[in-house]
Amino acid sequence: MYLLVSGLYAVARAPLLLAGLLALWLAAATGRLEPVVDALRGAGASPSTDSGDAASADPGPVGAEQVSPELADAVAALATPEIVGLVALGVLLSALFAVLASAVGSAAAIGTVYGLLQDRDGIVVGIEGTGRYWRSVLGVRLLLLLAITVVLVPIGAVVASVAGPAVGSPSDVAATVDPGAGPSPGASLLAIGTVFVGSLVAFVLVAVVFLLFAFAEQAVVVDDLGAVAAVRRSAAVPFRRPVAFLAYVAVAIGSLAVTGAIAGAASVAGAGRLTGLAGAIVIPPVLDGFKTSLYAERPLPPTIEVAPVGTRLRAAFGGGLRAAGRFVADAPLANLASLAIVTAGGVIGWRATASLGVSLPVDSDVGNVFGAFPGGAFVNIAVNNWLVAADLAYSGLAAGVPAAVGLGFNGLIVGAVGGVFDPIAFLALIAPHGVVEIPALVVSGGLGLWLGGVAVGGLRGRVGIGGVAAAIRRAYRVLLGLASVFVFAAFVEAFLTPAIASLVLAG
Repeated sequence: MYLLVSGLYAVARAPLLLAGLLALWLAAATGRLEPVVDALRGAGASPSTDSGDAASADPGPVGAEQVSPELADAVAALATPEIVGLVALGVLLSALFAVLASAVGSAAAIGTVYGLLQDRDGIVVGIEGTGRYWRSVLGVRLLLLLAITVVLVPIGAVVASVAGPAVGSPSDVAATVDPGAGPSPGASLLAIGTVFVGSLVAFVLVAVVFLLFAFAEQAVVVDDLGAVAAVRRSAAVPFRRPVAFLAYVAVAIGSLAVTGAIAGAASVAGAGRLTGLAGAIVIPPVLDGFKTSLYAERPLPPTIEVAPVGTRLRAAFGGGLRAAGRFVADAPLANLASLAIVTAGGVIGWRATASLGVSLPVDSDVGNVFGAFPGGAFVNIAVNNWLVAADLAYSGLAAGVPAAVGLGFNGLIVGAVGGVFDPIAFLALIAPHGVVEIPALVVSGGLGLWLGGVAVGGLRGRVGIGGVAAAIRRAYRVLLGLASVFVFAAFVEAFLTPAIASLVLAG
């Protein structure tokens, strides 16, 4: 369910992607994009030089003052009211959908956790709770935003009223000697002290607000309360059950420490994408499970005897591969539609960039693009592609539209890149891992389109909650199978593709 919640945020990206693509099409249709391309061609032309030294061959970084007036004017001409309005609408809708997705996802996740604590089918309870509680969860989050604003605005006003004049007014002596002199040391110290104290007070008060709201969403689900009543119930927890509250604070601080440790270790290893994986499906279930158990006063399920880890991994990923194969066979229309959308996006992207007549060179040192030992790149690529696959699959629950947008956009990017590279170079850089990776992404998109049909059937009463829950479980098993495929594709991309491309390009 937490992987599903992570995938729901792809719904919020769809309006922005569509708005950006429509704005680009509008700019091209009105002839405003061509001057930008022409100016970029002119900016990319290397001036002739007779000096022959390294300094003249390498002009160094391009600063803002080096941008040609033609390029600046062409870019400025893109900011028409229609284009700006489209982009602004996309940003607004994406922000709105992100807030809604957050509320829906939280209601689903906490409902699932509470269902498991009751020894019920967690996914079924989560689906039931989504429709029932998302409005109240949204209300809690809006009240939290309001409370933080009420805390921060007065503090900001006080800090500005004290520190602003102190920094802006020079001392009398300095002003007499030099009217342009800066503030006196005393005024600077006053300003620094005011900002420090204000920041400290703001941090403490915001932390207090978060702690008072900590159990509000649990109160919505466990006690079936509205937003205001849930906030009141949550704010009473520290006073009615101080020991339980302090236990939660300790676990919350511990989870932050663990997250920081994971982020630090991943950064050192060059595998920063692991932090996103842990932040999506590892830390939140643990923290929500503990917090919901604490609030509901229901013990966590007892530890049961399980098979060895190796056996479970083989069952999960081996079974996942079989589930992926069965899905491809059982849902041909969804997978063919996914392939058609990716292909259409690729063709449109290729035609759009190939017609520009721009050809980008390929770095001669492509064999070392990921370094001597690309272990971090391998992990980042595998994790990123799997999370993208989960986004494509589970965002499809919104009637399949975000999955279709994501598929089309990915195809568009690949096609657009292909349009500005030599075909041989492009194939050398894409084909070795793409023959595995792209079909896996197509199946992920097929999952999203299929889940969209299931969700629409559920809304129309043709599919029961049990059927929707079964579809969500099936999608997860397929994604587990695709994880193995993405790991293999990432291995090829990180360790083999650069060497193969280097050999092809050298020949």
